[in-house]
Amino acid sequence: MNNNTEWFNENRERYDLLVKKPMKLFADEMCERLNKAKMGETFRPSISRTNRDVRFSKDKSPYKDRKWVVFNYGEGRWQEKSCLYFEISPEGWTSGMGFYEAGSEYMARYRKKLAADYAAVERLDKKLAAQDFFKPDGNFYKKNFTPEGTPENLRKWFQMKNIAFASDYRIEEELFDRSILDTVEKGFEFLKPFFKYFKNI
Repeated sequence: MNNNTEWFNENRERYDLLVKKPMKLFADEMCERLNKAKMGETFRPSISRTNRDVRFSKDKSPYKDRKWVVFNYGEGRWQEKSCLYFEISPEGWTSGMGFYEAGSEYMARYRKKLAADYAAVERLDKKLAAQDFFKPDGNFYKKNFTPEGTPENLRKWFQMKNIAFASDYRIEEELFDRSILDTVEKGFEFLKPFFKYFKNI
């Protein structure tokens, strides 16, 4: 509602106190927890910047209306791999795991891995269906990428346009105290087998 430089400069101290510093504290502690979770990687937090890149955008609003942290690992940019993340926005907060830029080559390797071991996909599918906190990305290809003979309940995995599992946005009291760390950590623990399955594709 006040996405302009003048208002932001007048309220920069509030932003630092209520958004920037808490996110840094959250990111550092959650990263410590993840590095003890035996996921096979050493994580490091990557926190979003405040300023938007408006060079090629019709929307010239100077600031983002949300802030997120992605837990990167290994070499290269986090945009090019499946990562765990946490985000706050005007709608509330969300967490999950996803691939920001899943290109066609990656998706082809992904479908090849699915087809090589239906039992592994079945285990992930049952785990996902047994809860309602995380939901898969809802965008699917119209073109058929599913091999013949694929069990009906697994066809959706072949038709996904992107690899992403996210919780709904919510505003609850836990967002404003340390219990948010426990809630998000519990969610990341649930996503551990998904992360391990997708990270090596």
